[in-house]
Amino acid sequence: MRLVAVSIVKNEADIIESFVRHTLAWVDHHLVFDHDSTDGTREILCALQREGLPLTLFRDDAPGHLQQARSNHLTRLAASTHGGDWVLPLDADEILTGPGRAALAQCLAGAGDDLPVSLPLLNYFPSDGDDPALLNPVQRLRHCQVQPSVTRKIFIPRFHAVDQSLAAGKGSHALYRGTELLPDRPLPTEFQLAHLALRSPQHQVLRVVRAELQRLSRGRAAAGLDVHYRLGYQLLAENPELFLATVSGPAGALRFQPIDYRGGPLRYTSAQDWSRVTRALLPYLDQLATSHGRLADATGFDIAAPAETGSNIREFTASALAPSALGPIPAFSGFTAREGWGPREGPVPEAFLPPFHWGYAPATVLTVSSSAGHPARLLAEVLTYSENQTVMLEFNGTVVHKHAFGRVNQKETISLPLTLRPGDNEIVLRYGTGLSSAHDPRSLAVIFLSLQLLLS
Repeated sequence: MRLVAVSIVKNEADIIESFVRHTLAWVDHHLVFDHDSTDGTREILCALQREGLPLTLFRDDAPGHLQQARSNHLTRLAASTHGGDWVLPLDADEILTGPGRAALAQCLAGAGDDLPVSLPLLNYFPSDGDDPALLNPVQRLRHCQVQPSVTRKIFIPRFHAVDQSLAAGKGSHALYRGTELLPDRPLPTEFQLAHLALRSPQHQVLRVVRAELQRLSRGRAAAGLDVHYRLGYQLLAENPELFLATVSGPAGALRFQPIDYRGGPLRYTSAQDWSRVTRALLPYLDQLATSHGRLADATGFDIAAPAETGSNIREFTASALAPSALGPIPAFSGFTAREGWGPREGPVPEAFLPPFHWGYAPATVLTVSSSAGHPARLLAEVLTYSENQTVMLEFNGTVVHKHAFGRVNQKETISLPLTLRPGDNEIVLRYGTGLSSAHDPRSLAVIFLSLQLLLS
């Protein structure tokens, strides 16, 4: 049986060599498309090819977000030109684990060729238990989530790979005929993909900044594209220390499960420092600024400074600042939660979330006690995963504020003056909608990154 892997990569210099060497211990050939990497990824790939590894490299000049179209093209080539009986679409941060190549081939032979097979991702994270002297991230990262992710990847049999009416969806998590989702057959549980998306502070900064700037630069064309990077981008811009604190966590909160690396020693990978971030980001920022300048020239848009007469100077006060700018205030303080308030969770590195609480739909009910009437301010940093989410805030039975979220996964601030009466005061936050699933049946409405009731 012949196995062929296909990959689309961009700026993966810290992991590309270990990924290719390890993957070639499982497959007969590897097709890799490099999407204009500038951090040394392409040079490492060429060195591996010159070494004589069964590696075919591809590139094109298209600037668009065409990752899945390219992956599907390589999938057809893997089956039709390179003789693949099974095609394994893998990202550079996905490391195949299991009993070995022979056992995988046996499982695939027994699966038949009528359906793709699937296997889960197992997310690995940097932790205080890592050895920073280890250059190879596959060997350095040894701690993972307790349970595999619900996200799965598919391997595609030749019969489907050459079918022009079929295409894998974004990320190769499923196979489609038009909009029809094809079923898949799970591989035995000993086969998993170790997912090393978070590998270092440098890599995390690189992926977050590039993804969010790409999304912003594409305007309406970016609808639905990489929305999960927004919060990380905001944290990096507003509170870099908090952002970096979400990258690495305590090993005790994870499962110790070293990856069986099968690729042999590295020859071309260098130590990864902040210079890689500049090599990867600055060419992209140059393209972005140049493109904006050309657009301004073509449309006649005047980006010069406005005339002095157009200036509107306004006073602002400390209460207008986000809570994170006001100093070391406890993130959750000044209230008692009665209903619709989840337990403390996190941090969640893959979502860039520091410790947080969920607000459950339909409403969160809080009580604030005051010995005397007193002016106060409600400050909250919130985000939602629900489209068109709203929060209606009632204070002692009266609606005093309505907040509409601009986009999902974006941290927004609610700052509201209140006048407390003596005794107990009730604050109710009513949500427009909530999300629930078989995986998590709670009606999840809003994430609170902070919530404080401050006396003025």
